[in-house]
Amino acid sequence: MKYKLISILFFPAVLSVCSCTGFSGTDNKTDTETQRTVSQTLRLVSWNTETFFDAERDGTEYSEFKSSKTNWNRDAYIVRLDRLCRVIKMLDADVYAFEEIENEGIMYDISNRLAGNAWDSMHNWNYACFAKTPGDATGCAVLSRFPLGAMTVHSLDIRTSGEQPPMRPIIEVSVYAGSCPLVLFINHWKSKSGGKTETETEKWRNWQESVLGKLIAGIPDSAAAACGDFNRDITGFLPGPENGTVLLRYLCYGCKKETTVVSPWILSDGSYVEPGSYYFKNRWERIDHFFTAGTASAVDFRPVTVGPWADSSGIPEAYSVFTGKGWSDHLPVEAAITY
Repeated sequence: MKYKLISILFFPAVLSVCSCTGFSGTDNKTDTETQRTVSQTLRLVSWNTETFFDAERDGTEYSEFKSSKTNWNRDAYIVRLDRLCRVIKMLDADVYAFEEIENEGIMYDISNRLAGNAWDSMHNWNYACFAKTPGDATGCAVLSRFPLGAMTVHSLDIRTSGEQPPMRPIIEVSVYAGSCPLVLFINHWKSKSGGKTETETEKWRNWQESVLGKLIAGIPDSAAAACGDFNRDITGFLPGPENGTVLLRYLCYGCKKETTVVSPWILSDGSYVEPGSYYFKNRWERIDHFFTAGTASAVDFRPVTVGPWADSSGIPEAYSVFTGKGWSDHLPVEAAITY
C-alpha cells in the first residue's frame, strides 16, 4: 500500500486563498487556565449533496450534465446553490462535511452567498477546504465557522489488487474551536455501482478502511471524528468489543491490526437508530456515518428526516437534472461532537 499526496485547496472561504497550517489553536490564557480541561461541543452535519456541479463545463461532469436533453445551465446551478444554502441555514451546524462537490469555486459561492456581505458576523461560515483527485468529477469539502488547519489529504495507489478504480481521498483537517482541536476525517468511499458487484467493489472499500483505521490509530490521545458517505452499511463493519463500537481494520508493516471507534448508529441495547440515511430499492441503508475516537464522543445523532429535502415519509428527495427538482438521494446526518 502506497500513500500519495494529491492536489488540494485549503482556504478561508470568503477571503483570499492561503494556507492556515500555522494556526496554533491557543489564546492568551494563564498557565492554570491552559491546564484546565474544558469540554467543548461542535455540531456537525455530513451530507452527500449528490452530483453538485457548477455551471462551467470542464469535461469531467457526469454525462447527464453535458447532455443536450437537459437544461443544465447557470440558472439551474443557482437554484441548487440557493437550496443548499437554505439547508445550511436551517440546520445551523458549526461544521459541514459535503460529499460530491465538483470544485472549490462552489465552496466560495456557498460561503459568499451565506455571508450576504456581513463579513464580520461571528455566525458566518468563513472557513473551508476542498480536495479531489485530479480528473475526478467530484470531491469532498468542509465548511466551518471556526478556523481550519493542519490539512492533509490521503489517497491510495494500489498495485497488487488489479486495476484500481477512481477513489476519492480522505481529507484530514483540524477544527480550532477552543483550547484543543478536533481532528476530522472526511470520507467518500468507493460506491457499489459502476458495473461491478458489491463483492468486487468491497475490496476497495477495505483499502479505504485501512487508510482511515491507521490514521485514527496514530492519534490515540486526540479528539477525532470521521464522517462521510462510506457506501457500507453499519452492519457491514466488524463489531467492536462493546455495544456501539466497531473495529476498523488496517495494515501496518504487513501486519493486520484493528482500532476501535464508536458509532452513534448503534444504540446501547445493540439496536440501530431509525431510519437510515439512504433509501434504495425500497429499503433503508445506514451508509452515512460518524465515527468517534480518542477524547471525542457523538451525542444527539440523527438522520434529518424533516425538511424540504425529504418527503412526508422522511425519504430523501433525489435531485433530477432533467426536471430540476429534488435535493439529494441522501439525508443529511447530524451529531453534536463533544470533546
